[in-house]
Amino acid sequence: MKPFILAALTLLLATPAIALSCMRPDAVQLYEAARDSDDTYVVVRGRIDLSEPAQAPEPETEMPAITKAVMSGYALTTHGFGALFHRKIEIRATCLGPWCGSADGFVREQIAMLRVDNNDVYTLMAGPCGGQAIEWSKDGESRLLECHRTGNCVAAE
Repeated sequence: MKPFILAALTLLLATPAIALSCMRPDAVQLYEAARDSDDTYVVVRGRIDLSEPAQAPEPETEMPAITKAVMSGYALTTHGFGALFHRKIEIRATCLGPWCGSADGFVREQIAMLRVDNNDVYTLMAGPCGGQAIEWSKDGESRLLECHRTGNCVAAE
């Protein structure tokens, strides 16, 4: 009986560590999720400037915290990141139990999947395991473009 109790306690104590061990998606995985979604997405490479302080979501709730921002850069076209993009966006930070996403993490150039709703609101989701944007890298962009152009979609290892 003692080994069973010890194993159960170990499992309970390890749960927070397991929850935080989520892997952030890479550029190809984000692209494939947006491409295969029933929603409409615009893929953008650029910088995000917060137009207000980042709002923090309330842990243990399902209500996102919405932060207004502006994203400037280039949208993906059939030929690559070639269409100028400069729009107001909403960053929706969400929680998974006590772990929350934030609008604060977008300090460098990003590759972002912006969901576009019927009212032309561009939304970027930010969860505890990343969300729908990652920091730009030459390799990530190259693999995303290869996937977009040829259908040969290889995620980072």
